[in-house]
Amino acid sequence: MITLFKDPFFQAFDKMFEFERELNVPKTKVNKDETGYVVTIPVPGLTKSDLKITTKDGILKITFEKEGGSTFVPNFTKTYTLPDEVNENQIEGKVENGVLELTLPISKKKTLEKLISLN
Repeated sequence: MITLFKDPFFQAFDKMFEFERELNVPKTKVNKDETGYVVTIPVPGLTKSDLKITTKDGILKITFEKEGGSTFVPNFTKTYTLPDEVNENQIEGKVENGVLELTLPISKKKTLEKLISLN
């Protein structure tokens, strides 16, 4: 059996700042409840003015670009395909204590059953 060795420094760094070292982007956590989704991403040292967050055609895009990155967070762009049930117009976000938190509310639209008559 082959065992791969991972440097303890990188293990500690990955755990402390929750980074996906291979992709060079912070890890994303998503929780869902009856009202919608909550997306959290660690962004230590960044402020709301450092981040650009957009939605278009069901795609959520989060970008941090600064020459040379920052001390703790490299430049990154992450995109997510939003579930159809998410109301893009009501997405809210905040950056607090080094964590970006986005709230993605679920649309309350109900689909009624409809009988389709055939000709």
